Amino acid sequence: MDSTTEIMISLRAGRALLGLSQEELAGLAGVSRQIVVRLEKCEANVLVDAIEKVRGALESGGVVFIDGSPDHGPGVAMRRSGRRPVGLSSLPSELDSPA
Repeated sequence: MDSTTEIMISLRAGRALLGLSQEELAGLAGVSRQIVVRLEKCEANVLVDAIEKVRGALESGGVVFIDGSPDHGPGVAMRRSGRRPVGLSSLPSELDSPA
């Protein structure tokens, strides 16, 4: 099982994958920007509910969370699908046209 600190680090990586600001992620997750800041600083006084909201917002944007193993910690990746990631809607995409 991944530690809370590792999960918080993965949340920051997920935000980076989507190219979101802390303010944008906070809005999508329904939490304050200060909560996102505290998560990314790995502060211990963040409620599990806030972590779940932020993770859910990132997952809805296309981020996939990868569990850690004995050899490596947890990670993040982008889902392969037709859905556009939240922060990348203005970029051209090969997903917009059939192959």
